[in-house]
Amino acid sequence: MKDYIFVEPGMTPKQIVNGIRSLDGVCLTSTSMRDAGQSDYKNRHRSYDLNTLAPYYNRMGLLSVECHGGARWHVGIMNRRESPFEEIDQLRKKMPRVLLQTLIRETNLWGYRPYPPNIIKYVAANVDIDVWRCFSFLNDVRNMRTLAEEVIKRGRLFEPTICFTQSDWATNSYYLKVVDDIVALCAGTDEIILCIKDMAGVGSPQRISSLIDTIKQKYPDLVIQYHRHTTDGLAVPALVAAAQAGAKALDVQEDSLTRFYGQPPILAVRALLEEAGVPVNLNLEAAQAAVHKVRDWIGEYNWAESPFKGLDYTVVDHKMPGGAFPSSFEQAGKGGFLHLMPEILNMMSLYNKIIKYMDVTPGSQITWVTCSGIINKYEKEKGEAGVKHIIQLVTKFIEEKNQDINAMNKQEQEELYQLFRQTTGDFKNLILGKYGKLPVGWPADWVYKSTFGDEWQEHIQSRSELSPLDLMEDEDLEKIKKELAAALGRSPDEEEFILYLMHPKDTLDFIQFREKYGEAPLVLPTAVWREGLLKPGCKVEFDFWGKPCTIELVSVGSEHEGYIHVVMRVNNQTRVYSIKTPRAKVVEIRMAKGPEEVGAPLNGNLWRIGNPKRGTLKVGDLVHQGEEIANIEAMKMENSVKAPFDGQLIEIHGKLNDIVKEGQLLFVIGKANKEVNKEMLELSTT
Repeated sequence: MKDYIFVEPGMTPKQIVNGIRSLDGVCLTSTSMRDAGQSDYKNRHRSYDLNTLAPYYNRMGLLSVECHGGARWHVGIMNRRESPFEEIDQLRKKMPRVLLQTLIRETNLWGYRPYPPNIIKYVAANVDIDVWRCFSFLNDVRNMRTLAEEVIKRGRLFEPTICFTQSDWATNSYYLKVVDDIVALCAGTDEIILCIKDMAGVGSPQRISSLIDTIKQKYPDLVIQYHRHTTDGLAVPALVAAAQAGAKALDVQEDSLTRFYGQPPILAVRALLEEAGVPVNLNLEAAQAAVHKVRDWIGEYNWAESPFKGLDYTVVDHKMPGGAFPSSFEQAGKGGFLHLMPEILNMMSLYNKIIKYMDVTPGSQITWVTCSGIINKYEKEKGEAGVKHIIQLVTKFIEEKNQDINAMNKQEQEELYQLFRQTTGDFKNLILGKYGKLPVGWPADWVYKSTFGDEWQEHIQSRSELSPLDLMEDEDLEKIKKELAAALGRSPDEEEFILYLMHPKDTLDFIQFREKYGEAPLVLPTAVWREGLLKPGCKVEFDFWGKPCTIELVSVGSEHEGYIHVVMRVNNQTRVYSIKTPRAKVVEIRMAKGPEEVGAPLNGNLWRIGNPKRGTLKVGDLVHQGEEIANIEAMKMENSVKAPFDGQLIEIHGKLNDIVKEGQLLFVIGKANKEVNKEMLELSTT
């Protein structure tokens, strides 16, 4: 039987690149373990099920398996209660002949904020991954520098990535300049793969063919990989066009896993390529077996699919990427504005013509939060007519007036000057250059006036052309590790520390969960993990550390004063558990009303009370006007809550990790008297 394996862990980057070059035709990367689940199932696919594919991948002849990175890290610890380090360890054992691949958001790594160089180096040096695919949502190649240096130093394959979109400004000349920067960064083409990341699925076959042909004409030896979402319905012919133009590697997933926003189906892609005369390095029998294996468990995740189903050619306008689609619909459903999604997508298509960059994390979150905030504001203030009005106004500004604000009448100008007034700090940081250089320059001046009001000119003066790597100072890793140790009451291990660097609040919650429930997320079947044992007599059997285990539900008692007693039989030993119901205690949600009461600005997770400079705030503390006193996370974006005036904290409502509603009371601040003013003056001068 032919051995299709042509690259394996332990090979040098140059050996991997030469192996791809020597292939007759193309090779494939499977994204089923990461991007497929992120794009269509909100990252809910569990290792318990995904690992069943590993034996087939081990003999399929794939270039790599993308099993790691992106938002899978975050959702893993937050929802599935799985560590990405556990996943790596399991897959190393189950498919030892396969290159493991991660997806990195340059300076953001697997988090949602730019990290300083010392954290990037530390993390990259301590995570066991073979292929490091790295993108900048601004295509600012400078932001990849630190990661590239560390990965190359380790002898692992660095895969720099250009983010692709189809628009009038995203020309072949523009992209070729990005590729020039990448080749210069990596000192040539012999030890890298260049990935073209079509994250929204908007590239027509002809457009993709033209781009790859242009790159190959200048860099004929450069190995190109094409990553593409299926959203617009043209993914399979686009992959064939990419291969015919010179791409040597393509991203696919199981046909049975393909829905609407992930990658194209492996068997269909292989069939069309072969018919077009392009050989595919693939063990077809193993690939077919993997497709059938997915059908054994994919039904367990029907609940996780996005409510927005079907292919969506309008993505070429709104450009919402596959990974953000399901999560945005989930957020809209929880926030009670799912009915506004068509209008939000419409606003996104307009926004993309004003602020030009690629809608991929964190850019997609910035776009989503900004546009959903605008539509929600008008809906709350003026109802359906208000939503229709703002879309018509912005459409007129773009399509009729060619974004010339002086061509609008005075009333329309004033309204546009309020359009971005309530945006988040992330949007402000974006247009000030805190994420890096925007692809085609700064937005128009009116955007800054709309965002910052009367102080817009001062903010323009503070814009930076530097990379975040040049702006940020190294953080004290030992201090952070001590903070984690204090929170845990013990010394953290290396993996816990890296998780904490990426997602501090959710890592603490994850560690506490695992200390309480052990390895249940790794061994329980998905139906039981999600729904439990539904009625007396139901039981689950599984292996734990090589030993057979059984859990059986014996009986469920009646509710008494908000509690229910449940009898379980665990390995033939009877145990009784007392379960608290929502009726055990009703907690009244108090809303902010008076001028001294500070409410939550939006729905989200209250993950910090205080600020990094002062630490945790408590009742009696003095606060300054404009000082951050709390932070709320929503849609992976941080939103500051600031003191409206100088004063003293009289009451603090809520605790860390509470889910809060918009307007819910968080603080009561007493206005500063003379003595307090004196004390605050002393604090400010020290």
